[in-house]
Amino acid sequence: MEASPAPRLKVHRRSVRLDRLDYTVLSPRPSEEVRFATNYFHETWHVITSEKGAALLARLCWAMAFQRRERTVILIDAPLIVPSPFDADPSSPIVIVNNDLGSFNKAAARDLRAQLPLSIASDGTVVLQTRGLDQALKNTSEFRDRKQGAQSQNQHQKRRWIDLSNGLVIVAAPPPVLRTWAVDLSDVGTWSHEGSSWEYLDYPAKVGEVQVLDDFDSMLAKAQLARSRLYPDAANRKLTEDERSDIWADLQRGVEPTAPQASVRGGASILCPGHMNWAVAHGD
Repeated sequence: MEASPAPRLKVHRRSVRLDRLDYTVLSPRPSEEVRFATNYFHETWHVITSEKGAALLARLCWAMAFQRRERTVILIDAPLIVPSPFDADPSSPIVIVNNDLGSFNKAAARDLRAQLPLSIASDGTVVLQTRGLDQALKNTSEFRDRKQGAQSQNQHQKRRWIDLSNGLVIVAAPPPVLRTWAVDLSDVGTWSHEGSSWEYLDYPAKVGEVQVLDDFDSMLAKAQLARSRLYPDAANRKLTEDERSDIWADLQRGVEPTAPQASVRGGASILCPGHMNWAVAHGD
Protein backbone atom coordinates (compact mmCIF):
# COMPACT_ATOMS: atom_id res chain seq x y z
CA MET A 1 0.00 0.00 0.00
CA GLU A 2 1.57 3.29 -1.08
CA ALA A 3 -0.03 6.66 -1.66
CA SER A 4 1.26 9.41 -3.90
CA PRO A 5 2.25 12.55 -1.96
CA ALA A 6 -0.80 14.66 -1.17
CA PRO A 7 -1.05 18.35 -2.00
CA ARG A 8 -0.66 20.81 0.84
CA LEU A 9 -3.61 20.34 3.18
CA LYS A 10 -5.00 23.74 4.14
CA VAL A 11 -7.59 24.20 6.87
CA HIS A 12 -9.24 27.17 8.54
CA ARG A 13 -8.35 28.00 12.13
CA ARG A 14 -10.80 29.57 14.57
CA SER A 15 -10.68 30.40 18.27
CA VAL A 16 -13.88 29.22 19.93
CA ARG A 17 -15.00 29.41 23.55
CA LEU A 18 -16.24 26.02 24.77
CA ASP A 19 -17.06 25.02 28.33
CA ARG A 20 -15.52 28.32 29.53
CA LEU A 21 -12.18 27.49 27.90
CA ASP A 22 -10.52 28.62 24.68
CA TYR A 23 -10.33 25.95 21.96
CA THR A 24 -8.68 26.01 18.55
CA VAL A 25 -11.00 24.56 15.92
CA LEU A 26 -9.47 23.50 12.61
CA SER A 27 -11.82 22.74 9.72
CA PRO A 28 -11.34 21.75 6.07
CA ARG A 29 -12.04 24.58 3.66
CA PRO A 30 -15.51 24.61 2.04
CA SER A 31 -13.81 24.29 -1.35
CA GLU A 32 -12.87 20.67 -0.58
CA GLU A 33 -14.78 18.50 -3.05
CA VAL A 34 -15.27 15.47 -0.80
CA ARG A 35 -18.39 14.84 1.26
CA PHE A 36 -19.12 12.87 4.44
CA ALA A 37 -22.23 11.41 6.04
CA THR A 38 -22.83 9.71 9.37
CA ASN A 39 -25.34 7.21 10.68
CA TYR A 40 -25.86 4.74 13.52
CA PHE A 41 -26.64 1.22 12.37
CA HIS A 42 -26.16 -2.20 14.01
CA GLU A 43 -24.84 -0.44 17.15
CA THR A 44 -22.02 1.12 15.14
CA TRP A 45 -21.33 4.76 14.32
CA HIS A 46 -20.46 5.03 10.63
CA VAL A 47 -18.60 7.77 8.80
CA ILE A 48 -19.62 7.27 5.17
CA THR A 49 -17.71 8.79 2.29
CA SER A 50 -15.91 8.23 -1.03
CA GLU A 51 -12.35 7.02 -1.60
CA LYS A 52 -11.15 10.64 -1.76
CA GLY A 53 -13.03 11.39 1.44
CA ALA A 54 -11.28 8.52 3.24
CA ALA A 55 -7.93 9.83 1.99
CA LEU A 56 -8.72 13.29 3.41
CA LEU A 57 -9.86 11.77 6.70
CA ALA A 58 -6.58 9.85 6.87
CA ARG A 59 -4.58 13.07 6.40
CA LEU A 60 -6.62 14.85 9.06
CA CYS A 61 -6.06 12.04 11.58
CA TRP A 62 -2.32 12.01 10.87
CA ALA A 63 -2.05 15.77 11.24
CA MET A 64 -4.12 15.71 14.43
CA ALA A 65 -1.69 13.19 15.94
CA PHE A 66 1.08 15.79 15.74
CA GLN A 67 -0.80 18.82 17.03
CA ARG A 68 0.81 20.36 20.10
CA ARG A 69 -1.50 23.24 20.99
CA GLU A 70 -3.72 22.36 23.95
CA ARG A 71 -7.45 21.98 23.25
CA THR A 72 -7.14 21.78 19.47
CA VAL A 73 -9.78 19.76 17.56
CA ILE A 74 -10.70 19.20 13.92
CA LEU A 75 -14.31 19.84 12.91
CA ILE A 76 -15.95 18.50 9.74
CA ASP A 77 -19.25 20.30 9.17
CA ALA A 78 -21.38 21.66 6.32
CA PRO A 79 -20.92 21.88 3.40
CA LEU A 80 -18.75 18.76 3.70
CA ILE A 81 -21.41 17.02 5.80
CA VAL A 82 -24.37 15.75 3.74
CA PRO A 83 -27.34 13.43 4.42
CA SER A 84 -26.93 9.66 4.56
CA PRO A 85 -26.71 8.10 1.08
CA PHE A 86 -28.85 5.21 2.31
CA ASP A 87 -32.03 7.09 3.26
CA ALA A 88 -31.11 10.83 3.22
CA ASP A 89 -31.42 11.07 7.01
CA PRO A 90 -29.60 14.13 8.39
CA SER A 91 -25.96 13.54 9.33
CA SER A 92 -24.09 14.85 12.35
CA PRO A 93 -20.91 16.94 12.20
CA ILE A 94 -17.68 15.07 13.01
CA VAL A 95 -15.03 16.11 15.55
CA ILE A 96 -11.56 14.52 15.53
CA VAL A 97 -9.87 14.76 18.93
CA ASN A 98 -6.32 14.09 20.11
CA ASN A 99 -6.82 12.85 23.66
CA ASP A 100 -3.42 14.15 24.72
CA LEU A 101 -4.41 17.76 24.06
CA GLY A 102 -6.94 17.98 26.85
CA SER A 103 -10.49 16.90 27.45
CA PHE A 104 -13.22 17.43 24.88
CA ASN A 105 -16.10 16.66 27.20
CA LYS A 106 -19.86 16.70 26.80
CA ALA A 107 -20.07 20.33 27.83
CA ALA A 108 -17.55 21.32 25.13
CA ALA A 109 -19.49 19.26 22.58
CA ARG A 110 -22.73 20.97 23.62
CA ASP A 111 -21.24 24.43 23.30
CA LEU A 112 -19.68 23.69 19.90
CA ARG A 113 -22.90 22.20 18.52
CA ALA A 114 -24.84 25.27 19.65
CA GLN A 115 -22.53 27.48 17.55
CA LEU A 116 -22.76 25.48 14.32
CA PRO A 117 -22.49 26.38 11.57
CA LEU A 118 -19.59 28.54 12.77
CA SER A 119 -20.25 32.11 11.73
CA ILE A 120 -17.15 33.70 13.22
CA ALA A 121 -14.45 34.68 10.76
CA SER A 122 -11.45 32.43 10.27
CA ASP A 123 -8.30 33.50 12.13
CA GLY A 124 -6.34 32.39 9.08
CA THR A 125 -5.35 29.35 7.06
CA VAL A 126 -3.12 26.62 8.50
CA VAL A 127 -1.14 24.16 6.36
CA LEU A 128 -1.19 20.72 7.97
CA GLN A 129 1.96 18.67 7.50
CA THR A 130 1.32 15.03 6.53
CA ARG A 131 4.54 14.04 4.78
CA GLY A 132 5.14 11.50 7.52
CA LEU A 133 2.07 9.58 6.37
CA ASP A 134 3.60 9.18 2.92
CA GLN A 135 6.71 7.73 4.55
CA ALA A 136 4.65 5.34 6.69
CA LEU A 137 2.75 4.12 3.65
CA LYS A 138 6.00 3.17 1.91
CA ASN A 139 6.61 0.49 4.54
CA THR A 140 3.45 -0.32 6.47
CA SER A 141 4.96 -3.48 8.01
CA GLU A 142 7.69 -1.45 9.68
CA PHE A 143 5.14 1.12 10.83
CA ARG A 144 2.92 -1.56 12.41
CA ASP A 145 5.87 -3.25 14.13
CA ARG A 146 6.83 0.04 15.78
CA LYS A 147 3.23 0.70 16.76
CA GLN A 148 2.75 -2.70 18.40
CA GLY A 149 5.95 -2.29 20.37
CA ALA A 150 4.90 1.09 21.74
CA GLN A 151 1.33 0.12 22.56
CA SER A 152 2.35 -3.09 24.34
CA GLN A 153 4.13 -0.93 26.94
CA ASN A 154 1.35 1.58 27.58
CA GLN A 155 -2.37 0.86 27.70
CA HIS A 156 -3.04 4.59 27.46
CA GLN A 157 -1.89 4.42 23.85
CA LYS A 158 -4.85 2.18 22.95
CA ARG A 159 -7.79 4.13 24.40
CA ARG A 160 -10.35 5.72 22.09
CA TRP A 161 -13.83 7.27 22.22
CA ILE A 162 -16.26 7.01 19.31
CA ASP A 163 -19.78 8.15 20.09
CA LEU A 164 -22.47 10.75 19.59
CA SER A 165 -22.33 13.60 22.08
CA ASN A 166 -24.76 16.53 21.91
CA GLY A 167 -25.31 16.05 18.19
CA LEU A 168 -21.64 15.58 17.26
CA VAL A 169 -19.95 12.34 16.23
CA ILE A 170 -16.78 12.33 18.33
CA VAL A 171 -13.78 10.37 17.06
CA ALA A 172 -11.14 10.62 19.78
CA ALA A 173 -7.86 8.80 20.38
CA PRO A 174 -4.25 9.33 21.48
CA PRO A 175 -1.58 10.07 18.82
CA PRO A 176 -0.50 6.44 18.17
CA VAL A 177 -4.10 5.42 17.40
CA LEU A 178 -4.66 8.49 15.21
CA ARG A 179 -1.57 7.57 13.19
CA THR A 180 -2.76 3.98 12.86
CA TRP A 181 -6.17 5.18 11.65
CA ALA A 182 -4.43 7.34 9.07
CA VAL A 183 -2.48 4.39 7.66
CA ASP A 184 -5.50 2.07 7.69
CA LEU A 185 -7.84 4.63 6.11
CA SER A 186 -5.37 5.24 3.29
CA ASP A 187 -6.20 1.71 2.10
CA VAL A 188 -9.99 1.98 2.24
CA GLY A 189 -11.43 2.46 -1.23
CA THR A 190 -8.52 0.71 -2.95
CA TRP A 191 -10.57 -2.51 -2.76
CA SER A 192 -14.31 -3.12 -2.95
CA HIS A 193 -16.81 -5.79 -1.97
CA GLU A 194 -20.36 -5.40 -3.30
CA GLY A 195 -19.89 -1.70 -3.83
CA SER A 196 -18.09 -0.68 -0.67
CA SER A 197 -15.03 -1.06 1.52
CA TRP A 198 -14.65 -0.33 5.22
CA GLU A 199 -12.32 -0.04 8.19
CA TYR A 200 -13.26 -0.47 11.84
CA LEU A 201 -11.76 2.18 14.10
CA ASP A 202 -11.91 0.04 17.23
CA TYR A 203 -11.85 -3.64 16.25
CA PRO A 204 -13.07 -5.91 17.82
CA ALA A 205 -15.52 -3.59 19.65
CA LYS A 206 -16.86 -2.30 16.30
CA VAL A 207 -18.59 0.80 17.63
CA GLY A 208 -16.91 2.99 15.00
CA GLU A 209 -16.38 2.42 11.29
CA VAL A 210 -15.44 4.33 8.16
CA GLN A 211 -17.28 3.06 5.08
CA VAL A 212 -16.36 4.01 1.52
CA LEU A 213 -19.04 3.71 -1.16
CA ASP A 214 -18.01 3.23 -4.77
CA ASP A 215 -20.93 5.39 -5.90
CA PHE A 216 -21.44 7.77 -2.99
CA ASP A 217 -22.76 10.74 -4.99
CA SER A 218 -25.23 8.74 -7.06
CA MET A 219 -26.56 6.87 -4.02
CA LEU A 220 -27.07 10.13 -2.16
CA ALA A 221 -28.97 11.68 -5.06
CA LYS A 222 -31.25 8.63 -5.35
CA ALA A 223 -31.89 8.54 -1.58
CA GLN A 224 -32.78 12.24 -1.52
CA LEU A 225 -35.16 11.79 -4.44
CA ALA A 226 -36.89 8.80 -2.82
CA ARG A 227 -37.21 10.63 0.48
CA SER A 228 -38.65 13.77 -1.10
CA ARG A 229 -41.13 11.66 -3.02
CA LEU A 230 -42.27 9.47 -0.11
CA TYR A 231 -41.89 11.88 2.81
CA PRO A 232 -41.66 15.45 1.51
CA ASP A 233 -42.17 16.86 5.04
CA ALA A 234 -39.25 14.92 6.56
CA ALA A 235 -36.26 16.79 5.17
CA ASN A 236 -34.95 17.98 8.54
CA ARG A 237 -35.84 15.15 10.88
CA LYS A 238 -34.82 11.56 11.49
CA LEU A 239 -37.08 8.97 9.89
CA THR A 240 -38.98 6.39 11.90
CA GLU A 241 -37.97 2.78 11.38
CA ASP A 242 -41.05 2.16 9.22
CA GLU A 243 -40.35 5.23 7.09
CA ARG A 244 -36.71 4.23 6.68
CA SER A 245 -37.73 0.73 5.60
CA ASP A 246 -40.12 2.24 3.03
CA ILE A 247 -37.24 4.21 1.49
CA TRP A 248 -34.93 1.18 1.45
CA ALA A 249 -37.64 -0.83 -0.27
CA ASP A 250 -38.24 1.97 -2.77
CA LEU A 251 -34.53 2.16 -3.58
CA GLN A 252 -34.16 -1.57 -3.96
CA ARG A 253 -36.89 -2.12 -6.52
CA GLY A 254 -35.41 -3.76 -9.56
CA VAL A 255 -32.12 -4.65 -7.81
CA GLU A 256 -31.14 -8.31 -7.42
CA PRO A 257 -30.48 -9.29 -3.77
CA THR A 258 -26.95 -10.58 -3.15
CA ALA A 259 -26.42 -10.80 0.60
CA PRO A 260 -28.24 -12.22 3.65
CA GLN A 261 -28.36 -9.08 5.84
CA ALA A 262 -31.78 -7.43 5.99
CA SER A 263 -34.35 -5.59 8.02
CA VAL A 264 -37.63 -7.50 8.25
CA ARG A 265 -40.84 -5.66 7.54
CA GLY A 266 -43.78 -7.49 6.05
CA GLY A 267 -41.77 -9.58 3.59
CA ALA A 268 -40.57 -6.58 1.55
CA SER A 269 -37.21 -6.39 -0.17
CA ILE A 270 -35.14 -3.83 1.71
CA LEU A 271 -31.80 -2.13 1.11
CA CYS A 272 -29.81 -2.05 4.33
CA PRO A 273 -26.89 0.27 5.05
CA GLY A 274 -23.67 -1.24 6.31
CA HIS A 275 -21.30 -2.75 3.75
CA MET A 276 -23.74 -2.27 0.87
CA ASN A 277 -25.71 -5.42 1.61
CA TRP A 278 -28.77 -6.05 -0.56
CA ALA A 279 -31.20 -8.54 0.90
CA VAL A 280 -34.70 -9.99 0.79
CA ALA A 281 -36.50 -9.94 4.11
CA HIS A 282 -39.15 -12.62 4.54
CA GLY A 283 -42.01 -12.21 6.97
CA ASP A 284 -43.63 -15.09 8.85
